Order: sequence, then structure tokens, then C-alpha cells
Amino acid sequence: MVIALVSAVILIALGSVFRHKFITGAEFWSGLEKLVYFVLLPALLATGLAGADFASIEPGPMVLILTVSATFSALLAYASRRPAAGRDGPAFTSVFQGTVRFNTYIGVTTAAALFGSDGIAIAALANAVLIPFGNLASTIALAHYGHHKLRGSALILAVFGNPLILACAAGLAANVIGSAPRVGDFLSAPVPAAVVQLIASVLGLLGGAALPIGLFCVGAGLRGRVLTRKSVRPVTAALLLRFLPVPAATLGLCMLLGFTGPAAVVCVVFQSLPTATSSYVFARRLGGDASLMAQITAAQTLLSGVVLPTWILIALAVLM
Repeated sequence: MVIALVSAVILIALGSVFRHKFITGAEFWSGLEKLVYFVLLPALLATGLAGADFASIEPGPMVLILTVSATFSALLAYASRRPAAGRDGPAFTSVFQGTVRFNTYIGVTTAAALFGSDGIAIAALANAVLIPFGNLASTIALAHYGHHKLRGSALILAVFGNPLILACAAGLAANVIGSAPRVGDFLSAPVPAAVVQLIASVLGLLGGAALPIGLFCVGAGLRGRVLTRKSVRPVTAALLLRFLPVPAATLGLCMLLGFTGPAAVVCVVFQSLPTATSSYVFARRLGGDASLMAQITAAQTLLSGVVLPTWILIALAVLM
């Protein structure tokens, strides 16, 4: 967990250095962001969800808790719109993403460090619930409050044509189809199996590049200091909303339902993670405040080095 957090911070810092000292052309970074948004992140999400093993988990309580807590985080962000960002719609979208979305890589790494292979399986289910929700909710918020102000058919296209949402749908569909007995028998035949392995290998290589390149883009989006006078209020709001009420509500739901054990701890872990690397690219592509989003991402990643271990200790003490 600590290594994952420190690695993320280092990559953000390197991205900032590269952007301002060595690769200063805006066209290069714009093209890199498109690559992340349209190719690398979809590949990461599709392969992760398609290969997830949910068989060893009782999904009911966990799905309920994550769905309710994720909905609570979105409603909390909307309720805090004026105090957090005033009348600045694009700035609010950054606060919203900072409240609702999470860093998948750090979540899976932490779950694995805590509970081994069981933790990885539990994290896969958490991703299956939270990734589609976060992407869908953020796309709607950006379409409504971003610079583009999408309405009607343009809003529908932005939501259902979003490559990350499509990748989540494709990955979950592949997971369900691949687990069907007859389909599984067909895919285990030599020729189909070779094709599937080839596709999985290519997508795996592409997805593996999503995290480092995405973090480079976050660092490249930083302008000067991580926290500026104008961004103090929205950055502080995103930090407080993400790291206090959201994990606290998740912990409270687990206690209320009597849901304990590793799966309950992972629920709290995932709802106390810093925002997703792709939040910055989302903001750039869909008309949000990308500069503010980069500041929120950097600030949350830095602060999570203290916050995440604290929530883990609380969850282990209460839920194990």
C-alpha cells in the first residue's frame, strides 16, 4: 500500500517535471491524454472486469453497501456544490469526481496486501460495482456542469458513448458470458482459446500502460503549486468529502447490517481511496476544470498516505 502511494506521487511529480522542463509541447500532452482516454484506460477496465473471479464471494451485502455508499457520496457532492465551488460549474465537476471516484490500482494493491488472494477477489467485486457507477455519475455531472453544457441527445451520447463506460459494460459482459458452461467449453477449445489469449495479452499490455501514463498526465496538468489561492476551497472540500463522511458512512452501513470480515474492511478501504487517475483525463475530455482536477488528484494522493492507513486500522478494529 505504502509503495503504491509513494509510486503514484513520484509519477505525478515526474509528469510535472517532464511537462515543464523537457516535453513542453501542448500537442504532445493532448495526444497522450487522448491515448489514455480512448485506448489505455478502456483496456485496463475491460480486462480487469472480464477476468475478475466473483465465485468465492457472497456478493449481496457488499454490493448493497457499496451501492448505497457510492450514491451517498454523489448526493453529498451535489449538496455541497455551492459551498465547495460557488457558481463555478466546471470547478464543481472536479469536486464531484474527487468525492465519487477512486484509484483502482491503490485499492487492489491494498486489498491484496491485507488479505492476499481473497483480497484480490473482493477488490474485483468492489471494482465491478464502483467503477461503472463512478464513470456514469461523473459523465452526467460533467455533461451538465462542464464547459460544454450538453443536453438531450448530446448528453445521451456523452453518457452511453463514453469509452470507459463502454469498457466496463464489455468487461462485465465478457465475464458473464465466459462463465456460462457452454461458452466456457467452446472457449477452452484450442483455436478459440488461442484467440482469447491473444486478445487478453494485447489488452493487458495496453492496460498496464494506463496507470503510469495517466499519472504523468496528472502531473503535466499541474500549474505551479499543488494548491493555489483560488483552488483552496474546492480542493479542501474534495479532501474533506472524500476522506471523512464517505468512509464513515461505509463503516456505519457495515456495522448497521452486521457485515464483518475482510469484505467489509475492503468496502471501507475502497471508499477512503484518493480519486482516480483518469479523473484528470475525464475533466480534459468532457469540459471540466482540468487544472483543478490535477490539484485535487495530487492533494488527495499525498494526503491518503495518512488517511488510508487510519481508516484501515479503524476498519480492522471494528469489523474483524
